[in-house]
Parts: sequence; C-alpha cells; structure tokens
Amino acid sequence: ENILGAVPDAQVMVRDPMNDGAHFEATVISEAFVGMSLAQQHRRVLQSLKDLFAGDVHALALRTYTPEKWASTQG
Repeated sequence: ENILGAVPDAQVMVRDPMNDGAHFEATVISEAFVGMSLAQQHRRVLQSLKDLFAGDVHALALRTYTPEKWASTQG
C-alpha cells in the first residue's frame, strides 16, 4: 500500500521468496514511469518505502516497468 501511495495507478506484485519477512522482490508496473529513467522510477518507489527499511525489511529486489515495457517482456 505504500507503493500505491507514491504510484496510485501501479500494478504491484510483491514476493517474500525466503519467507522471512525481511527479503522481498517487487515488480511495479505503471504508466507514471513513462519518460522516467530507471533510476527515477526506482527512486520514486523506494522513497515510499523508506520507513520499512528502518524496521525489519533488509533487502528489496525491485523491478519497474511501463505497461508497454512489461508487455514486451511477457511474449
């Protein structure tokens, strides 16, 4: 829900592959990323999660996509 606060139109998929509540993988797909560099996309998402990193979250593998780019990876 923190990601949706920063990127309201996003489709967000989060996994906890180690099932430890500390290491996560997130995929965020949003039209808002159009025209942004990858660094800008990641910064926008990570800024919304900064409080989580002060607590129990230790790692996040983040992937961001525009809807067009996401569609091209699904073929």
